[in-house]
Amino acid sequence: MKNIIKSTILTMSAAVLLSSCASLYINSGKKAYNDLDYQDAITLLEKGLAKKDNEEGRRMLAESYMMVNDFENAKAQFEKTSLYTNNTDKDRILQGQALMSTGQYDQAKTIFEGIISRDPQNQMAKSLLASCKRLNEMKADSLMYSVTPVNIPGNNAVYSGLPYDGGLIISSTKNEGDKDPYTKNSFTDLYFTKNDGNGWSNPTLVDGLNSKYHDAVAAVSPNGTTAIFTRSFQLKNQLGGNDKNEATNQLYVSRKGADGKWEPAQMLPFCDIKYQFMHPTFSTDGNTLYFTSDMPGSLGGTDIWMSKNTDGAWGIPTNLGGDINTKGDEAFPTIKDENILYFSSDTHSSLGGLDIVYSEKKEGKWQLPKHLSYPINSNRDDFSAYFTSDKSGYFSSDRTGSDRIYSFEIINPTIIVEGLVLGKQSPPLGGVKVTIMDLTTGEEKVVFTDGEGKFTAELEPNREYKIKSELDGFFTTTEDISTKGVTSDKTFKQVIEMPEVYVTDNTPKGDGGKGGDKKPKDQKGVYPVNDIHWDYNKWDIRPDAVPYLEDLVKLFRENQNLKFEISSHCDSRGSYEYNDDLSAKRAKAVVDYLISKGVPRSIMVSKGYGERQLVNGCADGVMCTEEQHQENRRTEFIVTDKKK
Repeated sequence: MKNIIKSTILTMSAAVLLSSCASLYINSGKKAYNDLDYQDAITLLEKGLAKKDNEEGRRMLAESYMMVNDFENAKAQFEKTSLYTNNTDKDRILQGQALMSTGQYDQAKTIFEGIISRDPQNQMAKSLLASCKRLNEMKADSLMYSVTPVNIPGNNAVYSGLPYDGGLIISSTKNEGDKDPYTKNSFTDLYFTKNDGNGWSNPTLVDGLNSKYHDAVAAVSPNGTTAIFTRSFQLKNQLGGNDKNEATNQLYVSRKGADGKWEPAQMLPFCDIKYQFMHPTFSTDGNTLYFTSDMPGSLGGTDIWMSKNTDGAWGIPTNLGGDINTKGDEAFPTIKDENILYFSSDTHSSLGGLDIVYSEKKEGKWQLPKHLSYPINSNRDDFSAYFTSDKSGYFSSDRTGSDRIYSFEIINPTIIVEGLVLGKQSPPLGGVKVTIMDLTTGEEKVVFTDGEGKFTAELEPNREYKIKSELDGFFTTTEDISTKGVTSDKTFKQVIEMPEVYVTDNTPKGDGGKGGDKKPKDQKGVYPVNDIHWDYNKWDIRPDAVPYLEDLVKLFRENQNLKFEISSHCDSRGSYEYNDDLSAKRAKAVVDYLISKGVPRSIMVSKGYGERQLVNGCADGVMCTEEQHQENRRTEFIVTDKKK
């Protein structure tokens, strides 16, 4: 018994000791997390959580892995936190982003759908879900871009290659010296490298722009006299920052002296050491500065801001607003052609991590951003897109596990549409007005067919087009063309048929008798709606009729300057009155369907003719085959009027 008691006491003591060690590691890990020391947090929390679970500590561990871009380990930890019962939607969004960054989009999609089912107004979840659903579309244009790694000598992480003086100003870790206490990696400096045609030179420090700690992501004014860059705030040669003792990044400005050297840098006056100020870029005229900040007024984690330079002084920053900024992070802005802003976002149509998007300014307002396709964007962080021409430039990515600079070239294939416009039963039509509508941009181009009915136009890649053909006396027609997925030169051969418009006098003719009011089968102006069949004694629209009615919807919506009569006809079997009533209901059912699809009610009437307008001799008492009776059971339309 004594041995048993002694053993039990020893076991309990060991358990208490292990629990005490675990708590020490977990508490120290939490402190490191709160101090933004994510690498130490990972080490300490892993040790503690291996001995004892802790919900808060587990979430901090998962988020720490996210902060150092170790998405596989982050995903593994989120799988464990997902078993907790008090998870928030913020936790679930982070888990979904980790899944996206490891290429598991279907699982991420399920998480975002669950969030939206509880909170339909969660904009971040809605945006990320849209990205998951658009994955195939965003990857479809992969051959539109040529992406090549920029091989700069050295094994250091390299990013944000700013074109400058025939080369690049790059941000890269130092080869030696102190380590960043938060990441445990070396601090960064600004370097210059140039390609002499045989490869990139060994990077050399940019004199005057570097300090003891982080210096990175530079912008040089268009006239080359001013440099603004990101630098860790320093106080008495030590890292400094906000009132939580967290180091922050600030924007510093240096001017080039008469000797061509950069003068000592000063912090921009609107910066505040309590917040982050990073990633500057100049407008093409040098009078506007765009940058990243989490200062008050930000909509999410970090936002894109701007400041105007008036009389040599930078003004109070302005947030670019909700069309650009989200509840997530927006960062690394750059400007192309003054009215096109490129930046990175982890929310706008992201494939995972930060993705590069762009917005165009129209009438002084930034439009909703559009996503650059794969392979410029990946499921990791992609950022810092700089253009050196309309179709080429550089960007940065950690898709291989370490930051690297890549060059890219937009490959625009030559895409032509060669059209031939014919009358339905007539020679090629000359003088047809052909409007080519770019549904992606809203732009329109007008061409006319020549004497042989031909037209030619050039199309842009990755667009949706609608081609509308108009000629007096003919039905307006439209055709759709998509250039999405076209990655090499291509010519679309488009043959367009335009039926002639006949305005029909539908005043009843004949003796008014049972077999009267006949219209010849080939009478001009009577347009059959083929393959519209009806169940016996019913007037419901059958599923097999829908494709043919959709053709009618398209035609009527394109020709709202005309008025139409929808007519339905029966064979001679059944009573005269019964067939009148049944055909009227069927004609009305067609009109009701067209109205439901957006055809204006004002341009249509319905009419049932019963068996009054047989197209063959199968009247009452005449023996006919089922096929002959079917000829009489039909739906047609006529044009009754045309606006002048």
